Amino acid sequence: MDSSIKEEYKTQDKEALLAMVSHDLKNPVSSGILALKLLQDSKLSPLNPYQQEILGNMRTALGYMKNLIENVLDRYKLDNNVFNIYKVPIDFNLFVNSVISESKYILSDKNQTVNLITSIKNPIIEIDSLEIQRVINNLLSNSSKYSPENSQITIKLFEQENKIFMSIENAGCKFKLPNPNDIFNKFFSINDNSKSLASGLGLFIVKEIINAHGGDVFVESELDKFTKFTFFLPRK
Repeated sequence: MDSSIKEEYKTQDKEALLAMVSHDLKNPVSSGILALKLLQDSKLSPLNPYQQEILGNMRTALGYMKNLIENVLDRYKLDNNVFNIYKVPIDFNLFVNSVISESKYILSDKNQTVNLITSIKNPIIEIDSLEIQRVINNLLSNSSKYSPENSQITIKLFEQENKIFMSIENAGCKFKLPNPNDIFNKFFSINDNSKSLASGLGLFIVKEIINAHGGDVFVESELDKFTKFTFFLPRK
């Protein structure tokens, strides 16, 4: 057998193994997140602030791990053309509020806040809510990571023609790109341009999810001033 063909089979085997292991890891991690949430929300045995902080940090860490696992799974799906979305009608204003509320532990470590501004009058749109939640979580996590402590992240929801837009803007920008939209390329890393498995997939998958909905995502930035991600989703 030709060596190039053998190498291709090896790569396919590795991808399949990664997908299988990632799938098996996803359930226990998700269960751990749920268990921690139940502990935090329990009224039977109130927790002191220090215990709440520990549980919050554990949820954040498990949430990050879950995101990495889902990125590996999504990469496998995209590379093998098995990435699908399932749309249902939702109220986008209420949906975004819910996602922000669930993401408070991402922001608490740096004492950051979110200012949500919406001008959407007709908020009903058909989307895959699970996938769009991942988009928002990813962008919110990035905004938190690259903005200073005690800062505010501004989220704006608005509509134009037959599209709903969402922008996420944070103070500060630690990187400068000749072509800002390179940030959505597969394996692109802001930190060191490394091409490790765990880096450079999040924003690539964000773009793929938005594109699969018939929308698009963009980034604007000015060094040391701000970074703003904006995406739109068509109503039909």
